[in-house]
Amino acid sequence: MCDSDKDLRYSPSGIPLKPVYGPADIPGVPYSERIADPGHYPYTRGLYPQMYRTSPWATLEVSGYGLPEETAERQRFLISQGQAHLFGRPAVHICFDLGTQYGFDCADPLAQFDVGRCGTQVNSIEDMSLLFKPLQVEDLHTSFIICPSAAVILALYVAAAEARGIPRHKLRGSINNCSIIAPIADNMISFPLGDTLRLMLDVVKFCTEEMPYMHPVTFQVYSCRERGATAVQELAFSLAAALTVVRGGIDRGLDIDAFAPKLVFFYSLNNNFFEEIAKLRAARRMWATIMRDKFGARSPKSWMCQMLSQTSGASLPAQEPLNNVARVAIQALAGVLGGVQAMHTCAYDEALDIPTEEAVRVAVKTQRILEHETGVIDVADPLGGSYYVEYLTDRVEEEAWKYLERIEEMGGYIAALEKGYLQREIAEAAQRHQKEVESGERVIVGVNKYVSQEKVPVETFCYNPRAKEIAVSRLEDFKRRRDGAPVSAALAELQEAARDADAYLMPLILKAITNKATVGEVMGTLRGVFGDYQQEITLAGAS
Repeated sequence: MCDSDKDLRYSPSGIPLKPVYGPADIPGVPYSERIADPGHYPYTRGLYPQMYRTSPWATLEVSGYGLPEETAERQRFLISQGQAHLFGRPAVHICFDLGTQYGFDCADPLAQFDVGRCGTQVNSIEDMSLLFKPLQVEDLHTSFIICPSAAVILALYVAAAEARGIPRHKLRGSINNCSIIAPIADNMISFPLGDTLRLMLDVVKFCTEEMPYMHPVTFQVYSCRERGATAVQELAFSLAAALTVVRGGIDRGLDIDAFAPKLVFFYSLNNNFFEEIAKLRAARRMWATIMRDKFGARSPKSWMCQMLSQTSGASLPAQEPLNNVARVAIQALAGVLGGVQAMHTCAYDEALDIPTEEAVRVAVKTQRILEHETGVIDVADPLGGSYYVEYLTDRVEEEAWKYLERIEEMGGYIAALEKGYLQREIAEAAQRHQKEVESGERVIVGVNKYVSQEKVPVETFCYNPRAKEIAVSRLEDFKRRRDGAPVSAALAELQEAARDADAYLMPLILKAITNKATVGEVMGTLRGVFGDYQQEITLAGAS
């Protein structure tokens, strides 16, 4: 029992916490309706009856830098160190540089300072072929971290695979394709919101009808959390965005049970151990409720919240980077106990640069240690029934529902974005967090307390200094060798269709790519019709 307010503490989301919890804190909770066994609606305790006994979570380490063949070699290394999808299928998890993300070829002045820096560089079908040349694509689970140019990258992947004789219906994986979240996350958005949603839904339609093993949208709210959102905001805003996509898919005439099971949520794993676990449990329960009761989905697969997770890069300071090994391990343990389907563990040196091979090896093997040496996979949801965990799950869910209701009252996710509501909420949460760190109220070991005076040298990643030069030379050579007439004709057809709000663009994007248009040319054609997204600056406390 809590004697007074002075006995209370608060989670990072502002949920009050007592010193001790007991039966009175979860009174009258109907087990079968609110909790249930793992593998049963509402999936609070996990999606599958035996969870990781059947198959461990997928290990998906984000990687991408330099030229495509350099990233391919890093992916081969990661696979050799234990990176795998469910049931041991080899997997890659690829990020792209900013030029590729936004849809500018490497020779464009807007891309010239970032070629291969924050991800790998891909301009053409030949670049995509190099990226997968040493890999067995037909056996691979491929995950693409790409948003603004997601439709174009997917088209490149399909075209490159089919050039190798691998039909699109056999390709497996996922693609982020969720730029409507970008204004509250990483600003990875190129076009106005309406046009952005249109392209997202084109990819949903294409994958639903032609790529049964490809997940067409990943609701990537991880970057919202990195920007300063709380766990409750991260959960609520992901579901609000998902409602928009589900409604859009239904409006396109798609069967909800054909595309809903292919939707994926990408959550952060941050430092507050129990709140992160509660967030993941609440996410499953909320999504199951929404899909079954709000949208009338009939298939249990549509009720299941498929979750990819990543330990928090923003929580890993540059000061005393070896401390980050412990932070990542604890965050990853929260993901396992929270029941995620896939996980990326950050490298301890991420605050300094692209991770070195040593740092990546430690990150991958952190997951293997959790799997093989801790016993946490022996029992499904070992924290289920904990008074504190069940109470906290209920409170996280309650607060997330309040956000969802407010967003719906505003007219939905897009309307809330346009009003600046979501941006302000995150900005204010980030400001509160920073003030707590600067005042010392929130302790960051090695940063504002227990600071070591000894500086431990850490090796950093070395980039290929010729990456930009080689990429530009390849692009020029590619354009010289191709037949320009089919390219121009395909781009003109795409431009005309883009002007028709009801036209389905994905087949035309694929046609342009197959005819050897580049990422920059396809995105430039669409930009000429749609225009650019205009971001408004949001200040904490602004009304």
